[in-house]
Amino acid sequence: MNFNSDLTVDRRSDALTGRQIDVVVSGSIGSVEAVKFIRSLRRLGAAVTPWLTSGGAQFVTPLALAWAAGRDVRQAFTGDASHIALGDACVVAPASANLLGKCANGITDTPATALIASYLGSRKPVLILPNMHDSLAQAPAVMKNRETLAANGAQLLAARVEEGKQKFPEPAVLADEVAHRLNRHAAKEAAVLVTLGTTRGYIDDVRYLSNYSTGTLGSLIAEELYRCGIATHVVCGPCPRQPKSYTSLAAVATNEEMTAAASAAIASGADAAVLAASVLDFTPEHRASGKIPSSANSKLSLNLVRTPKIIAGINPRSGIKVGFKLETDLTATRAEALALDYFAKYQLSLMVINDLSQVDATRHQAYVASYSDARAGKGRLELQLLDGKNAVAEAVAGHVAARLRG
Repeated sequence: MNFNSDLTVDRRSDALTGRQIDVVVSGSIGSVEAVKFIRSLRRLGAAVTPWLTSGGAQFVTPLALAWAAGRDVRQAFTGDASHIALGDACVVAPASANLLGKCANGITDTPATALIASYLGSRKPVLILPNMHDSLAQAPAVMKNRETLAANGAQLLAARVEEGKQKFPEPAVLADEVAHRLNRHAAKEAAVLVTLGTTRGYIDDVRYLSNYSTGTLGSLIAEELYRCGIATHVVCGPCPRQPKSYTSLAAVATNEEMTAAASAAIASGADAAVLAASVLDFTPEHRASGKIPSSANSKLSLNLVRTPKIIAGINPRSGIKVGFKLETDLTATRAEALALDYFAKYQLSLMVINDLSQVDATRHQAYVASYSDARAGKGRLELQLLDGKNAVAEAVAGHVAARLRG
């Protein structure tokens, strides 16, 4: 196929860079999502070869898949034995009940089933997304075929269960899951805690004090860490943007709840901590029961008390700990001074210092500070000014992933 700039995609991660992935599309209505799924894999850096079964061709055209992948679709046996597993992984999405039966029983009468058999025989990753009505998924023969495939080394991906059907998940989320599975070994089964969002200090049962946080940066960090193959345990305070890809998510509201959930994650074995939540430094001393009547007084006075620093009590065993700070009128000199103070005070391995005037829902400019010998926490302090939420998220996730991999 001739190169055309229309076939390129905007890269949002390097989690699958260098990976050659074969994607098999079979006969299910979920195949209409295959175009977006293939594009999503490519946005993570993968090179994708699409394979289309005769059943799949009833729902999606070869032309659409070829455009999505930027290369020709495989539909027939060829003299160059293209059905032999030469790539890094095979993803079957969607997988119909018929295809599951053929693959479980070694039937290789089509290029797609021969390809899957070759991957299984080569002990290379095979990821399968069953996509069908619940009544089919729960049929004894289909359940047995799933068990057989799992016993033979295939990994079964979770469908989106809705309306009595096992549907195709959001394509970008499925691509993240594929990246997570393929990178899990390199990540050494590591786990990370990520806090994000804000917290609330309640005045009464209706009113509260809070910082403002969209949760966008923390969510981007959590999603990238998950794509890197790291088990990502999110503790999320109130915010409009929450991560879509993660291992677990605990929703909290107050400082106390966030402290308890974060401490539990560390106690359960999280190897690293990214503390991106915008937590309250001060909270009302007392919480009134019910609702304070608005007509009772013309003035209402609040006594605020300082909250314990969550960052001080979260200390992962690896020493990989990322802190965040939001300031006004920030300069490089001030950022360096803050970093030196926080590194000493909270034993950080990386710090992100934000300027309020440079941060909003879409914009983000921040200083990222680390020591030149990051592993030992020694050397000279290095300060880098990064522009964009994705750039900051990649820097944080890259630091954590590199340290965990050793």
